[in-house]
Amino acid sequence: MLWLSKIALRALKCLTQPFQNDSLVGLLRDCLALTYNAMNYGEEMHITNRKGMKMFYQSLRTVGLPSCYKAGVITRACAILKSREKSKKRGVETFHPRPIRPMVCIISGFFVTAMGRLFIPLKRDKYVDVQLNHHVLETLQGKELRSLTITSVSLSICYSEEIESMPIKTVYGVDRNEKNLTFGNTDGVVQIGMSKAVKIRQTTREIVGSFKRNDTRLRKKIASKYWKRASHRTDQMLHAATNLIVDNAAKNGAAITLEDLKDIRKMFQKANRQGTDYRFRLNTWPYGKAGRMLEYKSAWKGVTTIQLTKSETRGSSSVHHACGEKLHKPEKGDALHRRMLWCQACRVWMDRDVNAAIVLSKRGLARFASSLPRPEGRSQRTIAGEEGPAGEAMKGNPMETAILRVDASKLGLVRSRVPDRTLPSCGLHC
Repeated sequence: MLWLSKIALRALKCLTQPFQNDSLVGLLRDCLALTYNAMNYGEEMHITNRKGMKMFYQSLRTVGLPSCYKAGVITRACAILKSREKSKKRGVETFHPRPIRPMVCIISGFFVTAMGRLFIPLKRDKYVDVQLNHHVLETLQGKELRSLTITSVSLSICYSEEIESMPIKTVYGVDRNEKNLTFGNTDGVVQIGMSKAVKIRQTTREIVGSFKRNDTRLRKKIASKYWKRASHRTDQMLHAATNLIVDNAAKNGAAITLEDLKDIRKMFQKANRQGTDYRFRLNTWPYGKAGRMLEYKSAWKGVTTIQLTKSETRGSSSVHHACGEKLHKPEKGDALHRRMLWCQACRVWMDRDVNAAIVLSKRGLARFASSLPRPEGRSQRTIAGEEGPAGEAMKGNPMETAILRVDASKLGLVRSRVPDRTLPSCGLHC
């Protein structure tokens, strides 16, 4: 059993409340104009950081806005300019940067009273009074307010809390794929099917592609409506899947190991001469959103997340978790073993996603073991996994790994079957 010293994790969340006010519309209009001015100044002076915008900030003394809005405007302008510079380095054609919609984010100047009234500054000693609803007020009790984002139709409050981390007994590896999320270790593996999310995106693409209207603006407006609906449906499935992973890890005292997929988009660029449908599927694959959901939900549960590097992630699907031998792909046209790999040493077929999850869990365990204080005795070092023969480290679990396959849209029926002590098992084996 591994134990982690008590560390306070800073967990962040946001709450959104619908709100519209004529005073805030005028405030957002002024902030939007200042954002344009800040971006033009940054372009002329070749500045993309807030420190270099000191002269522009001093020129805003005559503007009748509180200083919190001036700082928020400059921060947003610098973020847009930095994003434009990154696009230029990647060779992407850029246009004159402009904000997508009127909004401003402030980190000071606002406050919430004990009666649940939010005061938003407009001018000196002048505020807009907003009554928070029961859900927002109840959630913010005892939390530290971080920032307030104001848009024309809503208010978003970011808050934080220090959560004490849970002791670690085991490590789960999470393998993110286009059609499933797989997590577990050598004791058991769970596969959550996400094929329905892939079908939703493909259907939405076909619907948008069938539009024959001559008005481009109207066509874009209707297309954005369909894509927004598809995004909400897939997000719901991702939330259900990530909730199952985090709840299971919290119940069993497990840390979550995440692979590094930061540069995977480069594999599916147009210059790689891949099919249009194939590139669309993989470029709309929300692996980053799934990773962010796992990270912030784990923080609120006190579950530790281990982020592997690119070198530690490499080869997680192509190396057998039990013997360490390189796995081989099936022959062309073998539909029976389409998502499986063959181990020549063990003479077994291995599901590539299941194998990747187990390999990631072992690499996360090695990362965690290396960060623990080094035991004094040789026997203790062997137990902790810091010392031992090379062959012993590759033996793995001699028992077959249990796999449970579930659908993301039916997770409500699965949670009642998940035991407290271990991962669920079933009759399916690798």
